[in-house]
Amino acid sequence: MMFRTTILAAALFAGAPAAFAQGSSDPISVFNGRVQAGAWLRIRSPNGRIDVRDGTGPNVSVTAVKRLDDYDAADVRFDVIRDGANVTICALTRSTRRCDADGYDSRGSDYDDSDRYRRRSAKVDFTVIVPRGVRILASTGNGVVTVRNAGADVQASSGNGEVSVLGASGRVRASSGNGDIEVDHAEGDVHASSGNGRIRVATSTGPVSASTGNGRIEVDMRTISNPGDMSFSTGNGSITVRFPSNLSADIEANVPYRNFSTDFPIRMQSGWGGGRIDGKIGNGGPRIRFSTGNGRVSIEKVN
Repeated sequence: MMFRTTILAAALFAGAPAAFAQGSSDPISVFNGRVQAGAWLRIRSPNGRIDVRDGTGPNVSVTAVKRLDDYDAADVRFDVIRDGANVTICALTRSTRRCDADGYDSRGSDYDDSDRYRRRSAKVDFTVIVPRGVRILASTGNGVVTVRNAGADVQASSGNGEVSVLGASGRVRASSGNGDIEVDHAEGDVHASSGNGRIRVATSTGPVSASTGNGRIEVDMRTISNPGDMSFSTGNGSITVRFPSNLSADIEANVPYRNFSTDFPIRMQSGWGGGRIDGKIGNGGPRIRFSTGNGRVSIEKVN
């Protein structure tokens, strides 16, 4: 069963105005309560930063600050939706069509009724304090997303902005339409993608897959506890992946031989050409694919 609570931002402070003309609002307490380990805490916003941090207490705390342009004080309200043990928190504006556990849908910019060309541009910055063991989803249409030493499984995404996930204790899914991706000290498998930006991943246990339309990819894997196929691709940039010394895999690299290097002995398949690498490291195994439109591919042993 799903329960929904709507919070009007202005109602949280005695004497606060119904809207803020410019600048930033006072911090708003959106949620403070228990979310059990293994359940999902989802934060969804159309525009603004999301900062998730590890907490020392048992409760999840979610606060928000509205940042407004010089023209309008866009009405922003917050929905808190309970779906079993899971909690979804949504920042809503006039343009919001739907926000729930499954996603966020907006028709675009908000406009003033009296002037259809006057654009509203409210942003909501979320700060989230969460105990370890809770799964995290943090998603914004435009803004930086940072998850630091928090969350079991983590899904972090931005339509336009950098995404960083540092110290997650489970698997990580990180994506940006336009921005760099950094995943560090992850304790589960990682999938990272960007439409335009550099990707850097360091994880204690693979597998890892990474793709970007334009940017360098750099990946370190200390171990591969769950062997599986992996892929690394960029439209424009070099790819460097460091694997544990006991790597055993089938290698496929769409790159000229002169732009390929490896620290591992590799047995080439018969009939390979100068524009493609196809071979085995060790006894072979999961297929690892590399592809770059313009750059080098380097396979290295992790130090």
